Amino acid sequence: MSELSAQLAATLPENTGIHPAWLKTIRETAAEQFRAHGLPTRKDEAWKYTGLAAIGQAGLRLANGLSKSETAGESPTPLAEAKLQLNMLDGQIREQSGEMPAGLTVLPLAEALGSGISGLQDMLESLSLSGSKGVSGQGFSALNSATLDSGVVIHVAAGIDAGRLTAVWSTSRFENPLLFNSRICLILEEGARLELLEQFESTNDNANTSNIIVQADLARDAVLQHIRFQQESENSVLITRTEVSQRADSEYAYFGFDLGGGLVRHDLHTSILGEGAKSGINGAYLLDGNRHVDNQTRVDHIAGGSSSEQYFRGVAGGSGRAVFNTAVCVHPGADETEARQSNANILLSGRAEVDTKPELEIYADEVIASHGATVGQLDELAVFYLRSRGLNEQEARQLLTTAFCKSVSDKLADPALGEVISQRMMDVMPQAD
Repeated sequence: MSELSAQLAATLPENTGIHPAWLKTIRETAAEQFRAHGLPTRKDEAWKYTGLAAIGQAGLRLANGLSKSETAGESPTPLAEAKLQLNMLDGQIREQSGEMPAGLTVLPLAEALGSGISGLQDMLESLSLSGSKGVSGQGFSALNSATLDSGVVIHVAAGIDAGRLTAVWSTSRFENPLLFNSRICLILEEGARLELLEQFESTNDNANTSNIIVQADLARDAVLQHIRFQQESENSVLITRTEVSQRADSEYAYFGFDLGGGLVRHDLHTSILGEGAKSGINGAYLLDGNRHVDNQTRVDHIAGGSSSEQYFRGVAGGSGRAVFNTAVCVHPGADETEARQSNANILLSGRAEVDTKPELEIYADEVIASHGATVGQLDELAVFYLRSRGLNEQEARQLLTTAFCKSVSDKLADPALGEVISQRMMDVMPQAD
């Protein structure tokens, strides 16, 4: 176990006085696992391209029981209007604004744990801390479960269209960097609809680590659009894990945009459990300096007649590094499945690096599947054409790279939000060197 893992394990909170009993069991089991295995290392297959040395050198501490900072700063301006907005400071709800639509329930996790919300206990107990990536590879998840009490529960009643809910995440400035654990639980009943817009953008430049888990359970015909926009400081660390369960004819659409952060890691897993379900996982990442972004996605087609698409675009300049591993498993009996994977990258520097690996496992019949991954440079003929139309070289390259990533934001159902994100991407687009 690394020195950092040992330090974090030594400061895990005691579970005395934790209620209900099943929550105490979850926390104790996770704490035992973390003390035994610690955080992931490069020996774990899924983490071999992403090291945690920078976090260890920063003297990171758990945020448990610490008083609030006086330097929280203002919340960032939301990307778009929403019916309801949650300002999530240091992993917890700081304030809530807007109107609560009928049929939508939003509760702080600590309050919801004792409220008897149907399905919440099963959801929290279902989070796997082992699986194909190995026990030690799930160290951040174990750490999150061992401190489980911060976050939010969102429940949408059957047949309700709850519209857009925005969660604006930020962390305070402390003397030493802290690790904040938080959990979002989404329960959508039959025919329910929700758009969750997550915005990670601290107004303070800090070196904190946010460890966020999102769990979503979609009943038959439920629709969840999940947008995650991240533009944190170059010293910050963001670790997310997203677990989605889909019943028949449900739809899950994910859009991730990484424009900042020093070390960013996203693990996203959808389990398609019912026929006719659709999963779309899309993302764009822009890297320069020494930034590192790692996306790990997996779709398990357990029921037949379902479809999935994974579509990611990346631009890397400076000494930036991107890691992308996409996997699809079509299980026995999941016949007539359609699965597509596409990852394309542009390198703007000889020092930049992209490691991409698409994977397909097919154990069923009549399956339509495709995958592709490319890493290359800008088309110099296209650059020349734009320059011949009056643009200088920098403008031409910026326009081409922005258009390359705009293919992701153009997929959003709200064109206005897509334009806002597209402009934000253009503003920070890496330059060739």
